[in-house]
Amino acid sequence: MIEEGFSVTEAVRYLKISRSTYYYKPKKYKRKKNDESILKRIQEIKQEHPYWGYRRICAMLRKQGEKINHKRVYRIMKENRLLLKQYKMKAKRSFQRKIIPNKPRQVLGIDMTKVMTKDGGWVNYIAVIDWYTREVLGSQISLRGRTEEWLKALNNALNKGYKDGVRGREVILVSDNGTQPTSRRFMEECKILGIKQIFTSYNNPKGNANTERYFRTYKEEVVWPVEEMSYSELVARTKEYEEFYNSKYPHSALKYRSPREVYEEYLSFTKVS
Repeated sequence: MIEEGFSVTEAVRYLKISRSTYYYKPKKYKRKKNDESILKRIQEIKQEHPYWGYRRICAMLRKQGEKINHKRVYRIMKENRLLLKQYKMKAKRSFQRKIIPNKPRQVLGIDMTKVMTKDGGWVNYIAVIDWYTREVLGSQISLRGRTEEWLKALNNALNKGYKDGVRGREVILVSDNGTQPTSRRFMEECKILGIKQIFTSYNNPKGNANTERYFRTYKEEVVWPVEEMSYSELVARTKEYEEFYNSKYPHSALKYRSPREVYEEYLSFTKVS
């Protein structure tokens, strides 16, 4: 209309729009440029933690000070093919009700997994997990997986998690039906310490799910990304990872807080109340 000789005032009046709308010039869309900086940080996290999904990566970005929501992280990762493939498998399992603790240091889980090393063959990694905070309280890495090694892992956990002693705390220890936790020596030691043992039913990994889930996370982060690892490297990497897991790992079951954050929040709450 302007080209036909109408003034701006006449044109906007005829079109029933404001002068500001007429003069408005859309800003250049900067999403792509902003996404590039986020993508770079996502790639850095994925390189270090290849099995992390978009929600855990989003939680870590927030911990690092980035104001971002999970939808944007999901979109960027999807556009760049960084999402994990979902595999759903079903298996026949027997049912056993899972114990739900209501405070830290109430229920512990103990279990063992094996890791192949290039110079030591199969190595046993025994871990004791606090089911409330998901914290690794104690562990033991050894070429052998006897009752002795299991007791060392348990004693490490008790020394770290119970500064005032474990007797009288009514601690529950969950394990499978393996030869170590069902051995006479192990059971007598638990009885002396006042620890109540609970054994999971057969074909029921959910009975010790929190401990089993930690081992999967541990292998995703420590074992599987490395092609070959010596025994000494495994010990060093495991020790380093346990510290990272306890203090910084954004755990989905803990609303993406770390185990130590949950424990400290509980202590602060009990002091206030």
